[in-house]
Amino acid sequence: MQSILFLDNWLIDRADCVDRQWYKPKFVKQLIEDFHPETLGYGGYLSAFYDDKLGKYVMYLAVYPPEADPGTFVLRLQSDDPYNWPTPTYDVNATPAWKGFSDVVVKQGGDRFWPLVTRSLKGTPLEDRGYIATCIPSDRSDHNSYAAFSQDGIHFTIDYDNPWHHSRSDTWSGVTWNKNEKVFQISTRPMNVDRRVSFVTTPDFNSFSGIRTVLQPDAQDRIGAEIYSMPVIPYDDMFIGLPHMFTPDTLETRRYRMGGRTETELSYSYNGFNWYRTQREPFIGIQDFGQQAGGQISVQEMIRTNDNKLLFIGSGSWGEHYSYKDIQAMGRSTAGFFAPMLYEMRLDGFCSMKTWSRDGWLRTRTIIPKAGDLRLNVRTTAHTFIKVQVLDGETAEPIPGYTLEEAEPITGDHLFARPQWKDHADLSELIDRPIRLEFQMREAEIFAIRLESQVYIGRNPADTL
Repeated sequence: MQSILFLDNWLIDRADCVDRQWYKPKFVKQLIEDFHPETLGYGGYLSAFYDDKLGKYVMYLAVYPPEADPGTFVLRLQSDDPYNWPTPTYDVNATPAWKGFSDVVVKQGGDRFWPLVTRSLKGTPLEDRGYIATCIPSDRSDHNSYAAFSQDGIHFTIDYDNPWHHSRSDTWSGVTWNKNEKVFQISTRPMNVDRRVSFVTTPDFNSFSGIRTVLQPDAQDRIGAEIYSMPVIPYDDMFIGLPHMFTPDTLETRRYRMGGRTETELSYSYNGFNWYRTQREPFIGIQDFGQQAGGQISVQEMIRTNDNKLLFIGSGSWGEHYSYKDIQAMGRSTAGFFAPMLYEMRLDGFCSMKTWSRDGWLRTRTIIPKAGDLRLNVRTTAHTFIKVQVLDGETAEPIPGYTLEEAEPITGDHLFARPQWKDHADLSELIDRPIRLEFQMREAEIFAIRLESQVYIGRNPADTL
């Protein structure tokens, strides 16, 4: 375990006068405001990441053009700054519309297609294959989902010989490398309109597992609720999930409902397969009616910036799901119905353990350090502090040299504070020894504990996670 995030109760041994405080990203801005006049806008299942090959951030945006073009296509934007992206340029007189845009993603033969989610394969066993995109080609008579590969991120070759799903699930179908399990995970649905979250796994994109459903609405959700899709993002040695909770109109009589609103919740996983939902309320919710994202907000990406902020980029619409049909029936323009939206949050800022009075105490369960470098993401007032003492893992007695009396106070707002003691700069002398970490907190909060360690859960030191 590299980090203790979310400070789950199963990792906590003692908590006095502290509560778990949940946070949400703050809205920054709408990223694009100028739209081709005959399109629904840009967004959909967008992709955004830092591209090592280009040395820039890239964003893949779906363009939905019901009047200007018979099919959805995707274009790539580039930026040196993830807060600011260029507005797509287009020739409004081009027919079909995709030929009037720059950097449109194409398949073999040079025609546009709809890659649902695009990812770099950098840092995976398939790095030499460049980029991967999932797609449901409209020119195929089958009902399969396929992978496409590219060396430049623009020109893709669809692998028609190896479908990864025998369903045309038009959902967020991103590919995530699970380094813990040594497999690629593809997010999907069990079937097309079965709006639950399922995974397909593969080591090589030649052979694939069966469909494994990992998350679905339960008794705590509103009747009729569905999980439209769930982007999965590696985070340290954990995974962050962004479930798109779809609340349909229960008065609708068709078998699968199309009307309803979508907001983004928060989930997380220690292994990529077992998922935990948090507050059961929007992590990033819709804006006021009449505003962009006033009908839906589906967040697809989380980017960690060079100055260690977390940016969230999602597709917002000013009407609910499928409502553009009603808008068009009224004779009104739907240009800009979709647009990419930007939100920001501190690193690890999903939740904290925070004092609810003057003083608080927090103690971890027994862990076994595998490295000496302990770091804390913490925040205090200007006149208060956090102190760390290290306890014996078996007896809970303070270890000499690492007591509160010997601990240096930590004051202020720090992402990577390094606890120190009078005669010890780190935990190097305690590597492989079962310990517990205890925090004296005065008007303070802890967001994350970073330490390469194992959780000691059994009767002997070999019983660890």
